[in-house]
Amino acid sequence: MGKNHDKFRDPVHGFIEVSRLERELIDSEPFQRLRNIKQLAMTCLVFHGAEHTRFGHSIGVMHMVTRAFESVVKNGKPDWTKSKIAYYRQILRLMALIHDLGHAPFSHAAESVLPAGMEHEDFTRKIVLETEIGDLIHKIGDSFQHEHGNEYPITPELICDIYQGKNPGDNMEYVFLKSFMDSEMDCDKMDYLLRDALYCGVNYGNYDVDRLISCLTIYQSDDCPRLAIQSGGVQAFEEFMLARYFMFVQVYFHRTRRFFDKMYFMALEKILPGGTFPASTKEYLMWDDYRVWNLMKEHAHTNNACYNIVHRNVYPRVFETKTHPAEADFRNFRHIRRNLYTQFGKNNFIEDCSADKMPHKIPTRTTPDDEHAIIIIDEAEDKISTISEESIIIKSLTKKINIQRIYLCNRSIYDDVTQYVQEYVHLM
Repeated sequence: MGKNHDKFRDPVHGFIEVSRLERELIDSEPFQRLRNIKQLAMTCLVFHGAEHTRFGHSIGVMHMVTRAFESVVKNGKPDWTKSKIAYYRQILRLMALIHDLGHAPFSHAAESVLPAGMEHEDFTRKIVLETEIGDLIHKIGDSFQHEHGNEYPITPELICDIYQGKNPGDNMEYVFLKSFMDSEMDCDKMDYLLRDALYCGVNYGNYDVDRLISCLTIYQSDDCPRLAIQSGGVQAFEEFMLARYFMFVQVYFHRTRRFFDKMYFMALEKILPGGTFPASTKEYLMWDDYRVWNLMKEHAHTNNACYNIVHRNVYPRVFETKTHPAEADFRNFRHIRRNLYTQFGKNNFIEDCSADKMPHKIPTRTTPDDEHAIIIIDEAEDKISTISEESIIIKSLTKKINIQRIYLCNRSIYDDVTQYVQEYVHLM
C-alpha cells in the first residue's frame, strides 16, 4: 500500500484499496449521503440484518469492477498500452463510485415518486455535473493526464455518458466498459447479490465469485471488444444467475417486503410536498432515509400507511399466484379478486401486481454475433459458442417471475375471508 492510497475494510470483500483522490470523492457530501440510503429499502423489517447502505455497495462495486477488468486484461490480452489499460481502469472505478448517487431515500422503493419523467439515473447525472463530485472527477482527470498524457481525458460528462450508454465519440471500447456496469454479468449484480445475502442472513445470493471473475475475458468481433467467459466459468456463471433468481423469489419479492414497499409509496404520495421528491439537485440531496422516516413518524397518527411502517403493522396476505403463473392462474386471480371485492368490499383489500421480473435477458436462441449473447470461449478446442448453447439451466430460466398478491386491511373479517379463499382454492 503506497502513501497515496487508503483502504476500507469491507465485510464482503475484505480490504478495498482507494487512491487519495478517490478518497476525496468518497468523503464528499453527496457520496457520504449514501451512508443514509439503505440498499434494500425496508427489507430490514423482514430480514433484520438488512441495514446495509448504498455507500458500502458503491465501494464494493468499485472493487469488483477493478478485479473483473484486471482479469479480463490478463486473460484476453487486448492490444492496449499500459496507459490505456490504466485509463479504462480509472474510468470503471469512477463509474462504479458514482452509479448510485442519485438514489432516493429507501432506494428503488421510491422510484414511483420521483419527479415526472425522471429516474434515479437522471439524478445521478445531475449530482455529478452540478456538485463537487464533478470538480473531484476533474481533479482525478487532471492528475491522470499529467501522468499519462492529454489523450486520456477524464471528465464528469465522459463518465456519465459512458455509464448511460451514450458512447461519446462512437468509441466501441466505451460500450465494452459499460458492460462491466450494465449487463447480465455486471459487477453491480456481482456485489449486491453477495452483500444482500450476507446482511439478510441467507445463502441464496452466494456464488463462486472468484471462479467467475477469474474466467472473464474478451471476445473481439469487428473491432468491438465484448465481455466474455472462458469455458471453465460456465458453471460459475450458472450459479451466479441462479443466485439472482433465488434472491428475487425469496428476498426481493418477499410478501412482507413487498407490502412495505406498497405502504411506502402510499405514504410518500400523501406526505411529500406535491407528492414527489424535489427536482432541484440541491434540495434532492437533503433527503435521505432518516428524514423520510422522521416525516413518517410525524404523520403516523393521521396517515395509515405511515402508521403501518413505523409500527410494523403488516396486513395478512390472503391470496397470491404462483411464482410463474400461467394464463389460467391470472384468470383465477382476477376472479377471486372480483369476488372478494364484491362480497367483502374493495376498500378492505390492497393488491400488489408489480412483483415481476425476467430471470435474465439472455436470448435463448442466439449466435456469437448477437449483441445480447454471453460469449463462451473454449481456448483448448479453439471454439466460440454462447451460454445459451452451453447451459440447459440458462435455457430453462425463461419464464417471467410475476407474483400477484392480495392483502387484507380489515382484520375483523379475516376468518371469513380466509375461509372463502380456501373454499375457492379447493374448487379450482
